[in-house]
Amino acid sequence: MMQFEKRGIMQIETLRFGMVEIDDTKLLTFDDGIPGMEDYKTYALLQFEESYPIVWLQSIEERGICLPVIDTFVVLPDYVFEISDEDVSALELKGPEALHVVNVLVIPTDVKGMTANLAAPIIINILTGKSKQIMLTDSAFNVRAPIFADICQVVNKEEGDGDAGTVKEAE
Repeated sequence: MMQFEKRGIMQIETLRFGMVEIDDTKLLTFDDGIPGMEDYKTYALLQFEESYPIVWLQSIEERGICLPVIDTFVVLPDYVFEISDEDVSALELKGPEALHVVNVLVIPTDVKGMTANLAAPIIINILTGKSKQIMLTDSAFNVRAPIFADICQVVNKEEGDGDAGTVKEAE
């Protein structure tokens, strides 16, 4: 399933995208797995221009596990929460520059109903690859927060429509 090559490039077979190349120095390690998928500890973030800001959290151990996630601060720049000292220590975070946050999406057949789990962000230390999905306690954030319009705004801005405030949703 995995093929290593020189220069830190690795090929993995995925169910959704077929064979993809990833930089093996950027693998993400979840010491406890992801809730509900505790047996799978190693993942990669796959980013494709045509789906950004949706990126894909692909399991390295199981080709059929690929979660759609959003690049959270790109889509929701005002998303703010606290990370416990225990999680900061477990992730070996030394400062905010090492932090990357994604949130799992649910994408139904009608994509306008797309939601993000804002109550359980995935925290990534981009320097070490250590990662963890944390559950925010006493959070005002929803596990199924509507996100489609926010993603449309980001896409419209990146396409240079001239009017960054316009959301163009498919009818």
